Amino acid sequence: MLANAIMRVTVTNPTIEVLLGGFEAVATQDTEIAVTGAQASLLIGGVCQPLNHKMVWKKDATLQIMQPMLGARNYIACNKRFKTRLFLDSCCAVTREKTGGMNFDGKGFQVGDVLYYETGISLGATSTNASIDGRLKKVAPDNNLLVHETFTTMPVPATTLAKVYVVRIVLGYQQALFDHKMKVRFFNQRFTVSNEASNMGIRLTGESIGHIAVKLYSEGIANGAIQITPSGLPIVMLAERQTIGGYPKIGSVITTDLPKLGQCRPGSIIQFEECDVL
Repeated sequence: MLANAIMRVTVTNPTIEVLLGGFEAVATQDTEIAVTGAQASLLIGGVCQPLNHKMVWKKDATLQIMQPMLGARNYIACNKRFKTRLFLDSCCAVTREKTGGMNFDGKGFQVGDVLYYETGISLGATSTNASIDGRLKKVAPDNNLLVHETFTTMPVPATTLAKVYVVRIVLGYQQALFDHKMKVRFFNQRFTVSNEASNMGIRLTGESIGHIAVKLYSEGIANGAIQITPSGLPIVMLAERQTIGGYPKIGSVITTDLPKLGQCRPGSIIQFEECDVL
């Protein structure tokens, strides 16, 4: 993950995900952080800060992430390890399953929550008094506060944010179920992300590519698999997808383009592009 790479910590270090802004928190101790992801205004102590850079978050200063102009999600990484509990080797909050998260109930941060970090690498290490006092609301910036020092880092590739996301896919073995006209309609139109979009998957709206009457046995679904529903419209399956499904799959999004889908919000435009497996 980019934020962890900037902080030069392990890629498995827990991060905070902020969906569509509106995040505010106060540090109780000086902390080094990096914020990546959506194109959003980032303020510390009321002073604008750059995305994709390491910076110092001073004690008692307020961190704010506003609603993004482009993209949907921002990520906050720390130079230490946030204190969390693991479930199936993950600390991710999964609302549907009510697992993970800071309070192990699948919920996101609530107003007044305090997030501690570990003193060492081990999850069993004793926590310090350092913490982040989370308050999920927006406030007007206080421009009288001091600017905090920002450190530059080597350039690190970031997910491209756009009004139209070109997403590359590899056709799957079930492509034979789709005739030439169906494939033309699929690749030559722009789909719109519907309101039914989550970490489980993204349902798209647009012109139907046609209906496949063949009944299939349910089988395992890969991250990024594109199912075509009876309405002839696609659903892109994501990280929290169900384990099996029986809709025909035209192909799968390549791994390097999956982060683009994570930055889509309702109304975002997606156009699929076929690519070779090599």
